[in-house]
Amino acid sequence: MTLEPLQRRIGRRKLIAGAAGGAMAVGAAAIVGCGDDDNGPAPDWAGRVVSKFIRDDVPIENPRASLWGSAPKVEVPMQPQASALPVRMQPSVPSIRVCSLNDGKRIGFMLEWADPQRDEKVVKTPEFKDGCGVLLGPPEVPATYFMMGVADIAASIMHWRADWQKDVDDGFQDLETGFPNVAFDFYPPLVDAPRPLVVSEDYPEAGRPWLPGMNAGNPLSQPNKTSAVEKLLANGPGTITHMAVQDAIGRGTWKDGAWRVVIARDFAASNEGEIELKGGQEYALAFTVWAGSEGDRGSRKSPSNLGKLFIENA
Repeated sequence: MTLEPLQRRIGRRKLIAGAAGGAMAVGAAAIVGCGDDDNGPAPDWAGRVVSKFIRDDVPIENPRASLWGSAPKVEVPMQPQASALPVRMQPSVPSIRVCSLNDGKRIGFMLEWADPQRDEKVVKTPEFKDGCGVLLGPPEVPATYFMMGVADIAASIMHWRADWQKDVDDGFQDLETGFPNVAFDFYPPLVDAPRPLVVSEDYPEAGRPWLPGMNAGNPLSQPNKTSAVEKLLANGPGTITHMAVQDAIGRGTWKDGAWRVVIARDFAASNEGEIELKGGQEYALAFTVWAGSEGDRGSRKSPSNLGKLFIENA
C-alpha cells in the first residue's frame, strides 16, 4: 500500500491553511482495506453492515490479520454533530471503512480511516486523543437513537481510545511523559514505582486516598489498563456511564497516515441494560470518530447516521 498521493494532497491543504482546510486534511477518504493493503474501493454503506460468520476465532488483537480480508467492507460517511455542546459543524473525518466478523460467540468490528497525525497522549491541557466508537441497540429504535440512545432505550457503546492504547502498549502516560524534565514533589509510596507508572496490587491502603482519581475508581485515572476499549451505556446526550463489567477488547495501530482499529465484545451481555447479541438477528448500529489534532473531545466528534447490523449465523 502507498499513501504518497494522499500525503501530497494533505501537504497542499496545510499550506493553503484555514479552518475548513484543516478539518478536511484529516480524512480525504478511507484508504485501506479490511485486512488487505490494496483491495479496491469499498461500496457505500447503504445503511447496513453484515457481520460475516467465521469458524476461526475473531482476530481481536490483530487489526492486520488476513481474516479481515474476508469480511464485506463498506464506506460509511460521517456527519456533523450539532445536538450537544461542544458541537462539530463539519466532520473532521469525512468517512471511515468498516467490516465485521463473528465466530458465533464474539463479534468484532474493523474501523479504518485516514489521519495524518497520531494523537495518543492527553497529559497536557491542549492535547486530545484520536478514537472511535461502535453503538449497538435493538432493531426498532427512533431515528435519533444514534445520538447516544434515547430515554427509554439504552445504547450499548464500545469506545476505543488511542491514549488507552498507548497506556496498554507503553505504560501509563503520566506527568513525566508530558514534561520529562519537570521536578515535583510526590507521595512517598510512589518513590520506587517504575516509570511508566505501574501501581502494584500491594500498594499501601493508607496511600491510596492520596491518589484520588484512582482511589475513587475514575476509569481515566487507572494506571494499570488491560484494554484500550471502554464499554459505556447511555440514554441520550449527557447520560453516558461507565459499565461495571469492562470486558470489551480490541487494538488499534497507526501506519502510513491511517488508523486501523479492532473493537470486539462477547455476544452475551455482562451488564444490566447492555444489549445481548444473537446470530441471525438485526440490530441498530452507528459509528463515531474523534480526531485529536482537530480538537475533538467528548461530544465534539464525527458520528455516522443510524444504520443496521446483521449478524450471520453459523
